[in-house]
Amino acid sequence: MARRATAVVAAVLAAVWAPAARAELRESAERVAQAWREGGAYVVVDRTRFLNDDESAALALPPLPESPGAECTTVVLLGARGLGFHVNLGGGPDETAERIPSEAGALSFERCGGAMPRRIVVSADSGRGAVELVVGRSARALKPLREILPERASGAAAPAAEPGSLPVLSTPSRRADLAEARARRDGATVATRATWDARAAGTGSGADVLAPGCHVIELLAPDPRATAPDGRGKLDLDAEMRDGSGDRVLARDRSDAPDARLSVCVGEDTPIQVAFVGAPPRAPVLEAHWSWPLPAHVPSVWGAEAVARMAHVLLTRRAGQLPHEPAALLQGGSGLTPLALHVQPGACYVALLAVTQGSARTITLRARVGTRESLDDRGPDENGGVVAFCAQANDAAVVDVEAHGTPLLGWGLALYRVVDAVWETTP
Repeated sequence: MARRATAVVAAVLAAVWAPAARAELRESAERVAQAWREGGAYVVVDRTRFLNDDESAALALPPLPESPGAECTTVVLLGARGLGFHVNLGGGPDETAERIPSEAGALSFERCGGAMPRRIVVSADSGRGAVELVVGRSARALKPLREILPERASGAAAPAAEPGSLPVLSTPSRRADLAEARARRDGATVATRATWDARAAGTGSGADVLAPGCHVIELLAPDPRATAPDGRGKLDLDAEMRDGSGDRVLARDRSDAPDARLSVCVGEDTPIQVAFVGAPPRAPVLEAHWSWPLPAHVPSVWGAEAVARMAHVLLTRRAGQLPHEPAALLQGGSGLTPLALHVQPGACYVALLAVTQGSARTITLRARVGTRESLDDRGPDENGGVVAFCAQANDAAVVDVEAHGTPLLGWGLALYRVVDAVWETTP
């Protein structure tokens, strides 16, 4: 009865909250429209659309009347602050498609003097919810979104005090030399560099094919102050890697750093697309690329993607190489799954976990031997874990896997015995 009452209360709260949230979103769209109309634009607020997780939708822009001298078309998309999405705009014959990401649940773009596409493709990156579409046509550029909706701008409204000017960065080649030297010391194989050109807006893209293994791609652009002495602002390059179809995000870097770094493990030959923003206009962007082979003895029974996830876990945890094939393979699904294991007294073990189907919001791996416990809990961006434990005088251990995520979530666990009877070994 208590569970039924809780469910009813939750449903009522959701029913009350959802219209209120949509009303607030619609009010924000009307604020944008009003500000643009005051600037002399013709504005249309289109009907509300909805985006689901990992969903793409082609949206037709509402028709606007032709007006002499009105050569600028501006589009704004508004969602909840926690909703992440992007828009793909088709490029010209010599230009790849432009990808525009949202920030704080909103994005805007404009075309002046050129034709705006009749349809745009909107894709959800994280979360689900309503999206409002506002389109305006004007004779000149309209008031920017961050001035109309300052609450959508990231950070505080008042700028923080700057401690002083940052030194000019060294050249991209020099920075790449240092990064590749560190990678070689860690045993990586360094690939030949490539150069991708940024467009006038500082955006750009490139493509590559990754062989099975763990890869790092670092994008490095020139400091704008090095080429323009009066240039202001610091370099902050952000990037995103997707599979060849463009449907799945493999890696993303939105950190506040001059260079963008993308890390991914793949279990088979994988074509990728990389898009970046934040480069100086029309600047050459250097692509540095290095990789490690897949660790030996990772089980392939659950497919190439599970191999890649296990390799990623071993690499990020710096767990080293596995000495031989696993002693046991186990699998399970969503929820808490306790596994009672028979272990050899005196031996030490490594338990390696990865999601084999779907994706996890949270995943925790815990091993208990007597009163001792080992835990790996890395948060929502991980799809696996690894723990090490020693049996000592015990012949039993309990390994708990707790996983929550998409429907039909599945995981696989490989148990390795790495040391035999260490308690009997004499120095």
